[in-house]
Amino acid sequence: MPSSRMRTAEGRIVCNEGHGGIFYRLEAALPDPVGFVPGQFAMVSGWPGNDPLLPRPLAIFRSAAGPKGKGTVEFVYKVVGRGTALLSGLHPGAPLSLTLPLGRGFDLGKEGRLYWLVGGGVGFSSVFPAAAALARKRADFEMFLGSRTRDQLPPKEWTPGGTAPGRLHLCTEDGTAGFFGRVTDAVTERMGLLSASEASRLTILSCGPWEMLKELALGAANRGVEMQAALESHMACGFGVCWGCVVALREDEKTAYRRVCKEGPVFDAREVVW
Repeated sequence: MPSSRMRTAEGRIVCNEGHGGIFYRLEAALPDPVGFVPGQFAMVSGWPGNDPLLPRPLAIFRSAAGPKGKGTVEFVYKVVGRGTALLSGLHPGAPLSLTLPLGRGFDLGKEGRLYWLVGGGVGFSSVFPAAAALARKRADFEMFLGSRTRDQLPPKEWTPGGTAPGRLHLCTEDGTAGFFGRVTDAVTERMGLLSASEASRLTILSCGPWEMLKELALGAANRGVEMQAALESHMACGFGVCWGCVVALREDEKTAYRRVCKEGPVFDAREVVW
C-alpha cells in the first residue's frame, strides 16, 4: 500500500524526456511507493553542486508501485528558470532528491457533483491526476485545456479519460486546435449557459497562471459556482517553515496570510484575495 506520509527520498531518474520543446516528463524510481492526493507536490533537486541552492516544487503527476516493494513517481514540468533548466539536462540513472508528498490537494470527496477541470499551460499536470481519480470514482467530469497553440497542448496519451465523447475541450489562442480563444473564454461562455440548478452542483478544479485563475474565480463567483484553485508560488522549504510563499485570503471581514506550500497549494477560490 503506497504511503502518503511526507518523507525525503533518494531516487534515480528512469526517464527525463522533452515533448514538443515545451514540456518535460520526468520519471524517478523510489525505494518504496508513494501515495498522494491530486494537487499535492514534491520539492525536487538533483543537479550537481549547490547553485541553485534550493529545490524546485513540481506537481506530482503520477505514481505507481513497482516490483519488490519499490515505486515510481512522475512529474511534468516546463523550463522557467535555472533550476528547471538544470533539471531538464539530467539523464537516466542520475540521483534525485525528493521531499513528498507536500501540501493540500483537491477535495474530490463530495458526491453528486459535476466537475470541470481547467488547466492552463503546464497546469494540466495538477488537474490530470484529479481526472484520473474522478474516473476511478466514476464521477461526472469534463476537462478544459488551454494553450497558445496546438503544439503546446499535452500529448493525447497523457490525457486520462480523454476519449469519452464530450469530455475533453481543447482551447488554443491561435485557433489551431479546438476552441479559438483563451480557455477562460470557453469556460465562462459555457458557465453562462448553465441553469441555476446546474451551477449549484458544479465544482471547478483549476491550475494555471494567476491571471487565468483570477478570471475564472470571478466568473465562477458571479454564477455561484464552487471553485478550487491550485496556486503556483516560489518556495524555499516546501513544508511551511520559512513562510516565504504566503497568499492573502479573506477570513470573515479580515485578511489573513496562509502558506501556499502548507495550507495550499489548493485553496477555495472564493477566499483568495485576487
